[in-house]
Amino acid sequence: MSQLEIPTHDEHGRRVQAMFSDIAHGYDRANRIMSAGTDVRWRRKAVASLLVDPAPEGAGAKILDLCAGTLDSTLEIHRRYPQAQLVGGDFSAGMLDAGMRRIAALNDPAALAQITPQRMDAHALPLDDASVNAIFCAFGVRNLSDLHLASAEQLRCLKPGGQLVILEFFRPSAWTTRVFHAVYNRTVLPVVGWACTGNLDAYLYLPRSMAQMRTAPDYVALLQELGFEQVSVEPLTFGVASIVRARKPGGGSSN
Repeated sequence: MSQLEIPTHDEHGRRVQAMFSDIAHGYDRANRIMSAGTDVRWRRKAVASLLVDPAPEGAGAKILDLCAGTLDSTLEIHRRYPQAQLVGGDFSAGMLDAGMRRIAALNDPAALAQITPQRMDAHALPLDDASVNAIFCAFGVRNLSDLHLASAEQLRCLKPGGQLVILEFFRPSAWTTRVFHAVYNRTVLPVVGWACTGNLDAYLYLPRSMAQMRTAPDYVALLQELGFEQVSVEPLTFGVASIVRARKPGGGSSN
């Protein structure tokens, strides 16, 4: 997989792609330490809100885990919907390679059979119109250079009634959360990230990406402007992270 080349949206995309490939070997370990395991609970809660038809355990459904990285969330979705066809999409070959090595080490033939890693640019998804039942994205949308275009692509690829679930560090609205973000991101995050991956620049970039991200209400307004319905926000851990859920109009479900 790592020898393949894909187009990226712009120079920002190429830089971020290279950065994530460089830190892939220590990315999961850094996340666990920095969040004291909270990121695992957040992911499980977000995946638990992913409601996919048409059959129990996701039989016949196709789910895209966008910005899938090391396939952490993809595996969690597989546990919830073991019969669904899962595509783990990311533009970093290094991250996807690390994820597939992790899945192979589990010695789980079902996971290997149901999960397909695929390099892709979130701004130009290589998927047909109305082809997936649900799209999940954890901690990825803030790295996209054109959030409007990427969100429009998600809407295009969802089937009528299909669900979008986003787990993200949005720019905080409350001053207390802003202070926590600022202190934590300037102290703990760079030190732990560097210790786990050896790449200090990456963990100086990540706080900047959080600071430049939209607020959750701004993101909700964008989704509604594009035509998503039933858009809701669930703050997690005093608003440090949030889950945003939305549906594509029509269908009545994600069939």
